[in-house]
Amino acid sequence: MKVLKTALIAAATAAVIGLAVTGAQAEDKKFRFVMVSHIGSNDANMGWLTESLKAFEAKYPDVKTEYISTNNYSVQEHVRLLEQAISTHPDGIAVPIVDSNAFEGPLRKAIEQGIPVVAFNIPDSRPEGERIPYLTYVGGDEYLTGKRLGEYALAEVKAGHIPMPTHVVCASHDAAHQGLKARCKGMSEVMTAAGAKFDELFIGAEPTEAKNTLHSFLQANPDTNYIFTVAGWSSPWAWSVANDMGLKPDVDNEGVTVLTVDEAPVSIEGVRAGHLLASNSQGFWLQGYVPMEWLYWYHTLGYRPNSDILTGPIVINKENADKWAKLVRGVFGDKAYDEQNTWK
Repeated sequence: MKVLKTALIAAATAAVIGLAVTGAQAEDKKFRFVMVSHIGSNDANMGWLTESLKAFEAKYPDVKTEYISTNNYSVQEHVRLLEQAISTHPDGIAVPIVDSNAFEGPLRKAIEQGIPVVAFNIPDSRPEGERIPYLTYVGGDEYLTGKRLGEYALAEVKAGHIPMPTHVVCASHDAAHQGLKARCKGMSEVMTAAGAKFDELFIGAEPTEAKNTLHSFLQANPDTNYIFTVAGWSSPWAWSVANDMGLKPDVDNEGVTVLTVDEAPVSIEGVRAGHLLASNSQGFWLQGYVPMEWLYWYHTLGYRPNSDILTGPIVINKENADKWAKLVRGVFGDKAYDEQNTWK
C-alpha cells in the first residue's frame, strides 16, 4: 500500500511538473506571426517557406509561426484567409500582394489595428505613397525574372546554342496574379526588342485544360518557337505538348525552346535533362525566414527596414543546375525531391 501511495504521489508530482513545463513553454512564446500564402501543398515551393519557418523558430524560440494557404487558390479565397488571420490578432503578418486592390482594405485595417505587415514574394507595385503601408517587401523582382531569363536566352542564341526567337508565348495559369504578369512583361520587353512577336496566354492550372490550350495556340501560331511557363510545375506540360506535336522542344539549335521559373525540383531536373533552357531562383527560403525576422526586430528593437529586400533572381542553367539540385535535395530530402520531379 505504501509503495502504491508513493507511486501515486510520484505520478502526481510528475503531472504537476509536466503541466508547469507546458505552461512555461507557452509563456516562452511571446509573439505569434502568421504567413498567409498563395502557395499550397500542391506547389513544391511551399517546402522552402515551411522549412525556413522551422529554422526561424529554432533560432527564436519565443516566436510561434503559422503557415496558412489553400490548394484551391483564388484571390477571393486568399482574401478570406487573410481576413480570418487578422481576426485572430497576430503580432505580425507576412503576405504576398497578389492583387493590390483586393488586399488593400484588409491590410490597411490590420495596420490600423497595430499589426505590422511584411509583403513577401509579390509587392504592391504602385508608387510608395500609394501602396499599402507595409514595413517592407522581401522577395524577387518578377519583372527582372522575365528580363534576366530573356537576356540569358539571347546570350545562348548569340553563342549558337539555340534558335533566334521568332514568336514567344508566355503561358500563365493565373490572369490576375501581378507577379506573373510582371514576369511576362520582363520577357516581352527583351524578346520584342530582339524582333520577336510576343503573346501572353492564359492556360489555367488544370493539366488537361492547359495542354489543350497550348496545343491550340501552337497549332494556330506555327511560328512560335519559345514557350515561357511562369510556373515550374507547368513546364512539363508545355514540353510534352510541343514534343507530341513534333516541335523538338529539347534544348538544341532547332525547334521550340522552353524556359521556366523557380528552384523547384521539377524546374532543376528539367534543366539537367536538357528539356528546359533555364529557370531561376528567387530566394524562396529567404522569403520565409527574413519577413519573420523583420517582424521580430520590429517588436523587440523598433527596427524598420530602410528599403525593400530583393532575394533574386538568379538564373539556373546547365552550368549550375547540379549545384542547385544538391542544395534543394538538402532542404527537401531525397524522397520529397524525387516525388516532385514530374519528368519521370
